[in-house]
Formats: sequence, structure tokens, C-alpha cells
Amino acid sequence: MEQNLENLHKTGQELRETNPSEAMLYLERAFNLARTVKNNEAEVEILFDSGVAKHNLSLHTEAISDFKKALSYRELCKAPHLKANILRCLAVQYIRNNEIEEAIKYLYESEKVSLECGYEENLHMVESTLGSIYIQLKMFTKALEHEQRSLEIARKMNDEQMISYSYLGIGSCYYLLGDPVSAEDFLLRASVGSQTKYTHANTSYYLSKIYFDKKEYESSAKYALEGYNVSVENHIYDYKALCRGMLGAISLAAGKYDEAIEYMLEAIEISESLENKRIYFNLYKDLIKAYDITGNYKAKSEAYEKLYNYHTEYLENQSKLKIKQLNTEYHIEKANDLAEIERLKNVELRNALENVNKLNKELEILNHEKNEFMAIAVHDLKNPLQNILSTSRMIKRSSGGNVEIISLSDNIVQQTDRMFNLIRKLLDHNIAEEGRIKIKKSEFKAESICRDVMNDYKEAAERKRLKLNFTNFCNGHSLNTDYEILYQILCNLVSNAIKFSPQDKNIYISLNSENGTFYYEIRDEGPGFSEEDQDRIYRKFSKLSAQPTMGESSTGLGLAIAKKLSSLINADLKLESTAGSGACFTVQISSN
Repeated sequence: MEQNLENLHKTGQELRETNPSEAMLYLERAFNLARTVKNNEAEVEILFDSGVAKHNLSLHTEAISDFKKALSYRELCKAPHLKANILRCLAVQYIRNNEIEEAIKYLYESEKVSLECGYEENLHMVESTLGSIYIQLKMFTKALEHEQRSLEIARKMNDEQMISYSYLGIGSCYYLLGDPVSAEDFLLRASVGSQTKYTHANTSYYLSKIYFDKKEYESSAKYALEGYNVSVENHIYDYKALCRGMLGAISLAAGKYDEAIEYMLEAIEISESLENKRIYFNLYKDLIKAYDITGNYKAKSEAYEKLYNYHTEYLENQSKLKIKQLNTEYHIEKANDLAEIERLKNVELRNALENVNKLNKELEILNHEKNEFMAIAVHDLKNPLQNILSTSRMIKRSSGGNVEIISLSDNIVQQTDRMFNLIRKLLDHNIAEEGRIKIKKSEFKAESICRDVMNDYKEAAERKRLKLNFTNFCNGHSLNTDYEILYQILCNLVSNAIKFSPQDKNIYISLNSENGTFYYEIRDEGPGFSEEDQDRIYRKFSKLSAQPTMGESSTGLGLAIAKKLSSLINADLKLESTAGSGACFTVQISSN
């Protein structure tokens, strides 16, 4: 059923430009099927394509209904490009219905969405559509400004079809401004570039008008016929009527009155099905002129009678248009200001992101240099420390039982061991942070690693009279991971528990498993962690509120290393603690 839906929708999409009437049949079936299978994403896309097909049929009110339905779907939040297109196409329908303020509202919503998602192609169309609004308001200089902006975007994107569309818009503005030389230049550029069928029909119509005004009727007829044929083939009804009307005007100028009247009546018949009555009105004016030249006053009278209602409506609309020019210009400028704010915000955001990326690169370089320095420093410290350790042991052996010498040498050994421990921690952290640790998986008994850790820390626990307790709930279960890394994680956690536990307390190590996941738990009876401590516990070199209970050294690296190592073997390290009630660390790791 889903495949059938996809095929119906695809066929409708392919036909919406070339045969919109047939496309409607496929799209209606696809929409009903999408509803049956509850595919909301498909419903939105089909409604959009249906709206476009109805636009191509000049059924603008019906197209509005489809586009508004599409906007009501929540799925559009995940498809900003589609949403931007729907909003712009909705604005175009309102322009065709002469509802300018509604058009502006949806047009700037479309621009806002496009800016947010970086949809340059739609921004190009928004500028061009704003040009169309100003043309309708007879504010041709303003229209030209927007068409020129659309050309800038098209050139930036290096899109031939978009460039041709902008040339068309600029050419039509120059024609309406009374500059036929510039108009011809841009329209000819549009005609030789890559064009959509709609752009082709529109360009041909305007070139026909230019050559008609120059009284070059042969060239005018060539372009009018070209525009008419493209419109017929692709069901572009408004330009089918306009180009047929141009052929009528050319025949009238050539003295072929009967042919002229025939063309004009055909054009009027086509235009009667359109919602845009401006085309209808202009065609009737030419027809009346033809009847007047031929002396057919009866037909002229009938034509005047038909035109009367439209003429009254036209004059009323012209008066309203003057008022709308003022109101709409205010709304457009207000919307332009808001859009400019959005554009500036996006520019600021892009600049901020560029600065962040630049700083990140600088930090990466500094971090790499820091790691290199640390590796060199640690390496260079090891040899002199080893010499100090060896010398202190020789002094102790040759002390002859002198208590003071033995005490001093023991202190040297203790402090040197502390330095070695710090070096090991720095090396471990450096290797983990640079990602130089190679994972070596092996299979072993899950509890064996706990016994190894307890044996290694038995002496350290006894020095503080701490009792290590181990509870095993999964005897014999095997784990497949990097033994050394897991061992290092558990060592860091047990070492931390010993360091911060008061004397005569317990440390509990337990192992459990459930659904193929192992849980290593290390719980102590120490001071625990405050909420503030827990926010920064895994940060490098963090100094927390709790202090080691027997003056042990604390680098602030142990837990940071444990966290980093956990991520390397896909383990999850969690902490549960309340200040004054001990801490419980859990290492959660899958058996595979």
C-alpha cells in the first residue's frame, strides 16, 4: 500500500506542471491513501503539490485551502524547507486574489523560516514575489529593487533557472517603468537562459509586447505564438489568454479585423475561467476597439454591456488600490524592518559561530601543546625521582640503626612514592584525553577483577583500619571487555573510597547482573558529596569540599580519569551521594 501511495504521489508531482488537471486526480487518490495508512508526512507533501497544481490551473481560492490545510500539520516542524515553500505559495495565491495584506503576512513568515534554515532558493523567490506585489500596486521602482535583490541571490547560488526568472522580473519592471531598451535587454537574457515553462511563457508575452510597441509585428507575433504554444502544452491558462490576446492585437494592427476578433473572443473565453479579472477587463477593451474599427456597433454595445459591471468594479478597485498603496507600503516596510532584524540576528549568530569555531581550533592547538609539554615534563621527572628513591633506600640500609636517619629516609621514600603516583595519574589522563588508548577486549569472569582490586588495596585499607567487603551476586558469569581499563576504573574508585573514609569504617564492593548488563558498585561510609561537589566531580584537578582523612595527597584527576576510561569501553559511571552519608559509585557495563 505504501508503494502504491508513493507511485501515485510521484505521478501527481510529475504532472502538476505539465498537466495539472490530470495531476489532481492522482494527488487526490494519493491523499486518500495516505489518510488510510495514517502517513501524515505524505499528506502534507501531497497537499502542497495539490496546491501547486491548482495554482497552475488558476484556481487560487482552492489552492489557498490546500496550503492552509498543509500548514496545520505538526510534521512541518521537521520540514522547514517545505514550510517555507508552502507559506510563499500561499502568499502568491493571495496576490492573485488581490488580497495584498494577507500575502505580505505569509510572505514574511516564509522569509523568516528560510533565514532560520538557510534556504537561499526560497529567499530568492520571496524577493521576486515582493516585486510582484509592488507591480500590482503600480509601484514599479520598488518592484525593481526587489527583483534586483532576487538576482543577487540567484547569482550567488549560480542557478541558471533562478537567474533567468530574475531577468524576467527585472525586464518586466523596466517595461512598466517605460524603459523598453533595458526591458528588451533583460528579457532576451531570460529567453536564452535555462527556463521553467512558466518563465518561458511569461518572457515570451513581454517580448511580444515590446516588439508590438516598436511596431515590429512579425517579431511580436513570433513571441506571442511561442508563449501561447508553451502555455497550451503546460496548461498555463493566464498566459494562454494573454498571448492569444496579443495575437488579436497584432492582427488588429495589421488590419486583419475578423482574425483579430476571433483571437480576442478565444482569449476572453479562456480568461472567463480565471479568478484574475484584470486579464478579462483588458481583453474586452481591445475587443471593443476592434468592433469600433469594423463598425459592428451592435456587438460593441453588447461587449460594453458585459464590460460595464467589470468596469465599475475596476474603477472601485482602482480607488481602493490607491488606499492600499499607502496601507500596504506601511505593512511592507514594517515587515521589512522585522525581516532585517531577523537577518541581522542570523548574521550575528553566524559570526558568533565562526568565532566559536576559531576559538575551538585555537584551544585544540593549545591543548595539544599542553599534552606534549606534560608528556615531556613527566618523562623528565621520572629519572631524577628514581635516583632519589634509590638513594634514600641506600641511606636507610646504611643507617646503622640510627632512628633519625631511618625516619628521614622513610619520609623521602613516602614523598617520592607520592610523586610517582602523581606522575602515573598525569600519564593516564594524558593518554585517555588524547584517545591513544587501544581497546584490547578479552573474556574473563566478572568477579575476578573485583578480587584482584581488593588484593591490591588490602594493605592500604588495613593501614586505616578499613574493612573491604565483597558481595557477588553473579557467580561464574563472563564479561567481554578491556580488562586493564575496567581494572583501572575500579582501582581509582576504591582508592578514592579509602582516601576519603575515616578509620574503622567499611567499604562495600558488590557485583550484580541483569539482562546481560553488569553493575560494579563501590560504596563507602565517608563524608559523601555535596550538590555543588557533584556538579564538578568529574572535572580535571577539581578540589572538592571533602578532604582525605589521613593527609593523603589528592590530584583531582582520579575520578576524571575513571569517567574518561568508562566512555572508552562504553560503560556508564554513576554517583549517588548525600553530604554526610557516604558515596556510592556504580559502573554499568554490557556483557558484550
